[in-house]
Amino acid sequence: MRILLLVLGLLPAAFAGAQVLLVPADAEDPADLVFNPRFIQRNGIASMTGTTHIKRDGEPMYQRPERLHFRFDEQGRTVYRNTSHGRPGSGTDTSYVLFEFGTHRHPAREFRNDLSGHFALEHELDSLDRPVRSTYTRIENLGTDRYHPIPGERTEISDERYRYDQPNDSTLRRTYLNDLGLKYREEWRIGNGDGYLVLIEDRYTVSGRRSRTTFRYDEQGRLAERTERPDLDKPTSKRRTFLYDQAGNLLETDLWHDDRQVSHEEFLYEADTFFLKARIRKDLGTGTIHVVRFTTERR
Repeated sequence: MRILLLVLGLLPAAFAGAQVLLVPADAEDPADLVFNPRFIQRNGIASMTGTTHIKRDGEPMYQRPERLHFRFDEQGRTVYRNTSHGRPGSGTDTSYVLFEFGTHRHPAREFRNDLSGHFALEHELDSLDRPVRSTYTRIENLGTDRYHPIPGERTEISDERYRYDQPNDSTLRRTYLNDLGLKYREEWRIGNGDGYLVLIEDRYTVSGRRSRTTFRYDEQGRLAERTERPDLDKPTSKRRTFLYDQAGNLLETDLWHDDRQVSHEEFLYEADTFFLKARIRKDLGTGTIHVVRFTTERR
């Protein structure tokens, strides 16, 4: 099954004893890397850096200028993430996100810097660590350094509030209120008797559009398949499957648009530490292979 690793001359670890990556069923974007805080903390990992490479059919692989960087606090939480584009001194080289947690597991504040400026996404959290209000604000930079801004005037862009109720033991409803205090969306999360999330359905009040995401798990309770239907009135769907090793490390993912497979992805880990070594994705439409090679720095 490890086709891409053989093509690129990379050798997979035979067995992994812990998981550096998590695969949360309800991730906002299932393609994003989610690092396991317990693994990061236990192994004293301070940061990870990824270099990007590309290989097209009939051509040698070459390195691209883009780089990824992640930093972690002593509790293993991701507190900084950036992407640099290989244009130092241009003023448009790096976009980043700073995460502030406070006493919660969920970030209470995300400070973002991109080509559009500086923004803050701030969350008020309840006792169950759920957001009850999210405010998105643009922050003026009074200085000239976009990487070390001097905060100035704040302009509110959006302000949402959320209410939660539980109609029954297996269902949680989240109601979204806009800045006028009016309901515009309901999200229904339904679990099974064993506590696994099996369905999320969104209902939009004004348009009437409904979307649905369903989840399937393997024998060990790991997410095996996630299927998204963004509009139940249309037949289109996106399906992503997940394959793991014996210890639960993510090995492969496949992405399907309707009945057409569009990509295949594989993950490689260091043989001795089981740190993430590489992420390899093949675009099945073009045959292009994208590789991110990771290096890890301990404290």
